Amino acid sequence: MKKKDSPKSEVRSPKLRIVFILLMTLDIGHWTFNCLYAGEPATITGDRMKMLQKGDILEFIGNVKLVQQNLTITADKMKSNEKTGTVEGYGSITVKYSSGTENTYAWGDTAEYNKNNGSGIFTGNIKVKRILRDTTDSLDLTCNELEVFEFGDRFHAITNVRITQPYTIATSSEAFYDHKTKEIFLTGGPPKIIRTDEKGYSEYSGDKIAIVTDTEVFTVLGNVKTKMVLK
Repeated sequence: MKKKDSPKSEVRSPKLRIVFILLMTLDIGHWTFNCLYAGEPATITGDRMKMLQKGDILEFIGNVKLVQQNLTITADKMKSNEKTGTVEGYGSITVKYSSGTENTYAWGDTAEYNKNNGSGIFTGNIKVKRILRDTTDSLDLTCNELEVFEFGDRFHAITNVRITQPYTIATSSEAFYDHKTKEIFLTGGPPKIIRTDEKGYSEYSGDKIAIVTDTEVFTVLGNVKTKMVLK
């Protein structure tokens, strides 16, 4: 009589495991997907999710939000490539950097962000607003493209850069902003600052301009030119 084989242990398909994990993270009508990239957790939520290319691409649709460290990105739709860590965002892009009491917001038309290293580029009608510490004043910036590095700690504004603060307008081809030092470095154009206050009108230009945003103290370096009209 043939001996009956003992039952073998069940081997689950990787696809089934992925689906099981996703089903377990479904929360009140929203899809939630948690990833771990370069030791930094990233969470994406949305109204709907499609799994494409055998799970390599996850497409989130409706009220989509990506959160990683101090950075939050929202969009109408996102596509997340789980092989490369790249996320593409489309429609109503909003970026929020939050650290302590400091909040910086940015808006654009499209986004491409890498969860592996916390870098990204945002294009189309770029606007940035940072609420200045301990005041209701804000720093406003517009440009053609905005690059983000180190999970939002550093911004790089590219082409047609215009920065507005109370009494001050600055223009340049490029601007580099560090959230930790609160400094902006302007290059190209050449960079120029126009200041209007109760004392009068003044212009300053040079090869480079450094601005401390909280105090509005600025330094002009190289080929400095000034123009002042006192009241």
